Amino acid sequence: MDEKQLKALATEFAKNIKTEADLNQFSRMMKKIVVETALNAELTEHLGHEKNQSKQSSNTRNGYTSKTVLTDDGEFEIHTPRDREGTFEPQLIKKKSNTYYPDG
Repeated sequence: MDEKQLKALATEFAKNIKTEADLNQFSRMMKKIVVETALNAELTEHLGHEKNQSKQSSNTRNGYTSKTVLTDDGEFEIHTPRDREGTFEPQLIKKKSNTYYPDG
């Protein structure tokens, strides 16, 4: 996605943002979506296959665990994917960590 497409998307989303609280809520929702998508991509790389593809090992996806993450503009709950063997160590938001400050 390039900058022009992002601006068009932002323009569409901005129609529903009227207050600072709306902006903060939108920001938290976007962070949640991006973080969960990135964590799922990390697990896919760890396992070596996409979800529902044939598996070359005994290790598979095994649901999610929930935790509340603190950020610079509030908190949100994420669902971190798990693997059956318990060998997946997420890098974006590590196990036992509950903070996400990407700039620091």
